[in-house]
Amino acid sequence: MSGPALLRLDLPARAETLGELRVALRGAFARANIEPAASERLVLAINEAVCNVIRHGYPGRDDGILHLRIERGRGVLRMRLRDAAPPVDPAGIKPRDLDECRPGGLGINFIDATMDSWALRPLRRRDGNVLTMRKRLRDVRLRTGGRGKS
Repeated sequence: MSGPALLRLDLPARAETLGELRVALRGAFARANIEPAASERLVLAINEAVCNVIRHGYPGRDDGILHLRIERGRGVLRMRLRDAAPPVDPAGIKPRDLDECRPGGLGINFIDATMDSWALRPLRRRDGNVLTMRKRLRDVRLRTGGRGKS
């Protein structure tokens, strides 16, 4: 990652921390002058990624930690989510078929619809995974007249 951090957040991998996560994300995106509708789409996608790690990476555990870093540089938002959960095979992570009529399981679909690209890779020498998501700023509406640079 190359730009200054908009947000660095370490949080317990527990569902009760999701509210704190969303507040921190909204604040970071507001400082980056991202308009509220675009901000909410990004918040939803990141929230879904974190939910997936909590649900599938740390099932039945409350000792997991997540590290989130968001940077803005060269016209791109870069989001990096790292965990210490058991390694995941990236080939097994696919969006759900939307023709299936059932609740839940749409996190990857939201991430696909929101981000320009994303990649999941397991860490090589220890447990853990890194999810990197990218969104081009030219595809995100920025507020005009805000405090930060656009």
